[in-house]
Amino acid sequence: MTIQPEAAAAAEGSTRTQFYLFGYPISHSASPAFHNCLFAASGLPNHYQLHDTVHPENVDTDVKSDMLQILQQDTFGGFMITRYLDRLDPGASEIGSVNTIYLERDAAGTLRTVGENTDWLGVRNAIVQSLPSFQQALSRPFGDDKAGFIIGGGGTTRAAVYALSQLGLSPIYLLNRDAGETEEIIASFPQYDLRPLTPSLVPSIADTIAAGVGAIPCLPPRTEAERAVYATAEELFRSGPKGRPFLEMCYKPRRTKLYAMAEGAGWTAITGIEAMIEQGFAQQELWLLRSVARPWDRTDLPEHAKEKARQLVRGMGDIPPAERDKA
Repeated sequence: MTIQPEAAAAAEGSTRTQFYLFGYPISHSASPAFHNCLFAASGLPNHYQLHDTVHPENVDTDVKSDMLQILQQDTFGGFMITRYLDRLDPGASEIGSVNTIYLERDAAGTLRTVGENTDWLGVRNAIVQSLPSFQQALSRPFGDDKAGFIIGGGGTTRAAVYALSQLGLSPIYLLNRDAGETEEIIASFPQYDLRPLTPSLVPSIADTIAAGVGAIPCLPPRTEAERAVYATAEELFRSGPKGRPFLEMCYKPRRTKLYAMAEGAGWTAITGIEAMIEQGFAQQELWLLRSVARPWDRTDLPEHAKEKARQLVRGMGDIPPAERDKA
């Protein structure tokens, strides 16, 4: 979606103050509270709001019409969506989905919409933040010849694949109840060394694993395949050195069965809330530091504003678990 110069004469500066989350269901999203806290603590007049995109008829047409109308407004600063873009950042391109849009201007002066998937930044940064300070500054904080593992087979798993790859972990082992899903993900990332994780592999790879990510809903296992996933995960947690980071992306509730397994086995367990916070910071950096709609010339977000937003989200109560058919 290209925004012509005449439709965006006030692109830069304080006029582009409105930010949006499109989707459904989104009424329980913590994003407005988080982003508006950051905006206010940074002294900005920006406002982040929900925009429900459910329509009883002609859903695609109506949603597109709504989005394009908002995109053309002089107040538009950015939003989270998955279509109608001019360019994708590398992360979004490899993951295959977008959750954040910001603006750039090309050589002709035309505003262009750029898509990124900040979930991978949330995964990466939450893991890095759990490490000792001397490791955090390294491009490959785990060194060479270290592997990672991911439990899951959906969109979050794809973001985690990209995140762990950016941390230099290879191979990456995938543990999932559905072998077909695992093969699809492996086929989607031929540039990385992805392998199915089976119980028989655990003894031989446990010492090479440097970090892991959980990316499945917190629901009681009902099938033999689901129980096998938890059994294999528990065996892996109890094997190899302690202190390794395990990020549990599910935060419904914050202390899930996988989180408890990892923590009980001596891993550094990280709740999904931390990834949510870090991906929110990544969105703010795109909108306020990289976008042509940025309101200042800063190179980083105000630390006091980040801390205020961080504590706001950490202080929120557990989000009720989703029903199984919505997971």
